[in-house]
Amino acid sequence: MSPSYDVVNLVSSFGFSEIWRAQCVRHLTLRPGNVVADLMSGSGECWRYVRRRIEPDGRIVSVDLCPAMCKRQEQRLNQRPMTPVEIRCENALSMALPENSVDHIVSAFGLKTFDASQLRRLITEMFRILRPGGSCSLLEISVPDSRLLRTVYLFYICRLIPWIGRIFLKNIECYRMLGIYTEAFGDCRQVADLLGEAGFRVALRRHFFGCASSVVATKPGKSLA
Repeated sequence: MSPSYDVVNLVSSFGFSEIWRAQCVRHLTLRPGNVVADLMSGSGECWRYVRRRIEPDGRIVSVDLCPAMCKRQEQRLNQRPMTPVEIRCENALSMALPENSVDHIVSAFGLKTFDASQLRRLITEMFRILRPGGSCSLLEISVPDSRLLRTVYLFYICRLIPWIGRIFLKNIECYRMLGIYTEAFGDCRQVADLLGEAGFRVALRRHFFGCASSVVATKPGKSLA
């Protein structure tokens, strides 16, 4: 999906993907000089919202498993130099980052690809790399509770978005997985429960009548303020 990810994501969401990313980052109390980890970072779509609030001395640590996405991140940096970004092409479930090494974590639209056991591993890793008092903001598209909206939304995701992907990528199969992952994921309630079990203080939020959901969680400890 990497060659067309940005365009299809923006077009197919009618721009809501960018609105939700901005909201996801706003949920964090970022300050100049903070170190922010962007997990399952794609092509770096969250960076511009993060860097505005951590400049001039902050740093972004960008983690993504896909070499093609990491290559796109490098191209983004070459086109527009910005706040220092460390690109790490590695698995977010087993990162090489040291313990207590980042102030905050942000992640947009990567959770739905994980099953429950993988989510637990991810949360364990997030707890490990976050400094005490640090927080994470996680965002994912979701299945609305309303039966009518759910029917329309899933039809759009499962049937129409693959054809949008075919127009831009000439490949329909990878975009079919979007609906499969979304239906299996549901929403961020499971993630919120797992974060609470791991010791985080958790707040769950819904966006646009449940078409997306997010969770903000804080690691116990002295506040970073």
